[in-house]
Amino acid sequence: MGAARTAFARANARAGVLASIAAVVLLLSGLSTAVIDSLAGSSASGLRSSLAAAQGTAGAARWQIRIAQDPEAQADAAASVLDRMVSPFDASWSRSVETAPVDATSGDTAFGAVLLADPGAAERSELVDGSWPEEPEAIAAAEAEGAVPATLHAAAAEALDLAPGDLVDLEGGSARRLLVVGTWLPLEPSDPAWFGEGIVASGTTADGAGPFLVAEGSALDLPAAIVVRWTAVVDASVTPDSARLLRSELPDVEPALRAEPAIGTDGLSALGGLEATLSRLLASLGAVRAIAPLPILLLAFTGIAALTRLATLLGAARRGETVLLRARGASAARLARDTAVEVLVLGVPAAVLGAAGAQAVLMAARPGETRDPGTAAVVASVVVVVALLVVAGRAWLDARRPVVRGAGDEVGRVARGLATGGGVLLVVLAAVALWQFRLYGSPLVASASGAMEVDPIAVLAPMLVLVALALAALWLTRPIDAVLERLAAARPGLVPALPMRQLARRASLYAAASLVTMLAVAGLTLSAAFSGAWQGIDRTASALATGGEVRVSYAGRDVVQGPDPLALDNGLAGAEGISAEGPVFRGEVRIGSDQATVVALPAGGTARIAPGTGAARVAAELEASADAAGAAMPAGTTALDVAVALDAPAGTGGTVAVTAWFITEDGAATSTDPVSVEVAADGGPVSLAVPDADGLRFIGLGASLSGASGAEVLVSFGAISLDGTTVAGAEFEIEPEHLLTSKAPNARATLTTGGSDPLPVVLSADLAERMSAEIGDRFAFRVLTGSAEIDAVVAGLLPVVPTAGDDGMLADLAAFERYTFDSGAGVPAFGERWIATTEPDQLAADLDREHGSTVIADARSASSSAPFIAPAIAALWVGAAGALLFALISVVALVAALGGSRLGEVVVLRALGVPARTQSRARFAELAVTLGTAVVIGTLVGFATAVLTARELARAAVAAVPAVVPVEFGVDAAPWLIGIAAFLLLATAIAAGAAASVRRVASRPGLRQEEG
Repeated sequence: MGAARTAFARANARAGVLASIAAVVLLLSGLSTAVIDSLAGSSASGLRSSLAAAQGTAGAARWQIRIAQDPEAQADAAASVLDRMVSPFDASWSRSVETAPVDATSGDTAFGAVLLADPGAAERSELVDGSWPEEPEAIAAAEAEGAVPATLHAAAAEALDLAPGDLVDLEGGSARRLLVVGTWLPLEPSDPAWFGEGIVASGTTADGAGPFLVAEGSALDLPAAIVVRWTAVVDASVTPDSARLLRSELPDVEPALRAEPAIGTDGLSALGGLEATLSRLLASLGAVRAIAPLPILLLAFTGIAALTRLATLLGAARRGETVLLRARGASAARLARDTAVEVLVLGVPAAVLGAAGAQAVLMAARPGETRDPGTAAVVASVVVVVALLVVAGRAWLDARRPVVRGAGDEVGRVARGLATGGGVLLVVLAAVALWQFRLYGSPLVASASGAMEVDPIAVLAPMLVLVALALAALWLTRPIDAVLERLAAARPGLVPALPMRQLARRASLYAAASLVTMLAVAGLTLSAAFSGAWQGIDRTASALATGGEVRVSYAGRDVVQGPDPLALDNGLAGAEGISAEGPVFRGEVRIGSDQATVVALPAGGTARIAPGTGAARVAAELEASADAAGAAMPAGTTALDVAVALDAPAGTGGTVAVTAWFITEDGAATSTDPVSVEVAADGGPVSLAVPDADGLRFIGLGASLSGASGAEVLVSFGAISLDGTTVAGAEFEIEPEHLLTSKAPNARATLTTGGSDPLPVVLSADLAERMSAEIGDRFAFRVLTGSAEIDAVVAGLLPVVPTAGDDGMLADLAAFERYTFDSGAGVPAFGERWIATTEPDQLAADLDREHGSTVIADARSASSSAPFIAPAIAALWVGAAGALLFALISVVALVAALGGSRLGEVVVLRALGVPARTQSRARFAELAVTLGTAVVIGTLVGFATAVLTARELARAAVAAVPAVVPVEFGVDAAPWLIGIAAFLLLATAIAAGAAASVRRVASRPGLRQEEG
């Protein structure tokens, strides 16, 4: 018989084992390709979707400076920098010019006009009426009027009562006229290209209206500050690599611009949150890279262990053939070469099929993600090479064994020494990796640039620890089996004495299946613990980032300038599933020169509107300030009356507008429509319509002088009456006299009682540490919105202030609004509403759809790390499931090895009178004890590994979560139970099949060993 025919006959005789090897190759190639390619695809898609969801300043970077005397040279210099440092990295930039409010008039209406020259504005907007300013007919119409064409924001046009065809005169030395040729609205005010400008969303600011879209030349040489801005946003084609490069370049753009003489340096500033957003998203990608090795290593260890078990089984089955062929002169190299050919013939198609199948499944399941065929090719090649080395290497070692040794499950002292040495080395590596992992507290470390990078040693710690503990447990099973053998021998009956004797004396035969089972179950347990810990910290982080279960943000909010419809009507009528809601102001403050964030919300409703944030624990410290915020209005009050006396020089004209200010039940400030009193009439009675709302509290009156240029007017307020009845007591007493001038035309008649001075606030732990502040300490801060200077006292400490991070402070909204009103500064209008609901995602989608661009509604899921981490956890579950499949294959190989090596034992026991049923039970007991013990030990090993690493992995998986937020240990029990139950069910079926086979063989009459 020729060599080829001999090789073919040998392969055909062991087709079952070789098919099992091919199955392992197919599974290992397919699952590894699926894990690696899915993580790569989901990382890129998660990055793009997260950047697409970034709104306002969070998704853009902006550099701005006053327009230069040579705007063209300035523009060219900036373009050379941005084309070099921004454009190559899947990002684009645009240039625009905007003016501060310019004094303007249209008919009898005076206002501040904001002009904007932005060539890309039309692409991000819709034309409501008329035409764009660059269109020929618009230019011609403006020239006919001696004006320049301008397209006005539709909301500003409505507020100013302007329409296409109206003229606007700009004041100043270089006065010019604007002809309104059309009106426009932004398609999406939250588009990062608009940079979150309030005037783009609402059409107005505290001191201006617009923008008027004009040509750049029309926005120059005006008596107002003129600023040129360069705004950068990322493109839809961004990749993790280009995002990483862009993030590294952004901090250097401002110095590069400063180095250009044509740009200038006076007032150049860098704004926007794109760098922070990229850092956060790239940190999430780093977390994915930190988790990705876990399923890959788990598949690798268990797959190689399964291949090793099958290779051992193949060698044992061929031991007789090998001895015969060696005796006839066949070399060990030739036999190993024949085995290698067998592996290649079966393994290459299996690996290709597995990798291609994985990519086909991924393309069907995630059609929007790009796939890299190179990844599949590399994985398939590596798997084939590993299988070749394991199986052919084992065949070579078997062929070199002495001919006199015939037991296929014995190993020599050299092999045993190598295995022991390798195990010790693995334990040392695991100890070093764990030490580094615990030292950093994470597999991620900060690089020299500040970016979070994966530490190549620490990232291996979880899997190395898991494998080391599993090996240690495997080594301990031998003495444990010996003890169990002695205990079983003391009991009467063949069972359990016979199974335990077999386990103790044939430990090496069971070792591979036990080890693979331990690794698989330990990997499943670690996956469950990591998933549970991540879900907990992700829920907490999402709650802290969002505040309410749904956060509604209103565009264009600044300070309260009149009746606030949102304060009196939450706009949620008809929305289902809402259990609580409340207004929230969140804004920047300055403590000295340090930046912080204040969050003011209804203290009494914190537990309802911000569940899961921890803020309710300290909100009680603020409730006293909420109660003292204002004088409660009797229910049903419709009018507030007050006598106003005006004292001014004779002949003084003008009017004094009087308003009443209230705080709603939830703490939001609002005022009444003004009622004017003629100065020449020396005053008179004023009746102000009280808003129709429950729970109103009165906080004072406002007075505003107009039309009395150069004169001083003394305003005196009398007693306050409600619906014609004078209010008795001090609760409604106000400061009676106020002097108004043309330079200080506004005044507030504040209540003489109530209020909180200093204002109680709760500080985040990190901010308190930076300030060296303790409970009871006083400090001052300035609110940027409205410019109120506030004296505060520390009423409590909180690990993290919701939506403000670790540099925030918490205050009651009513007390905060009352304090800013009393200070005479602008009263900030709340810009958010936090909602508790049973269906947060559905409510957020409904609000976005119903309210359009004026409202941005985010559920907590929008702040979750799930877009990046959920695919990684899914990959971890896939890895654990694959490991369990390899464990089952190892069990099948074990059963086959037992059937071949212990046939003589079955014959002897049958001859000694041991019933077939007893032998069957004994074999089932052996397998049940082996696998049951492996499952228990694997669970303990996985739990121990999880205790050491799972919480740190979970913290690394959630970017930017403050260190003071604890990570609770948790277990995602459902998938774990399903995996264990499925494995035990299938393993039991395999064991039952093995027991049935033993019973069937032992039941055959006249059985001899040769017949087996």
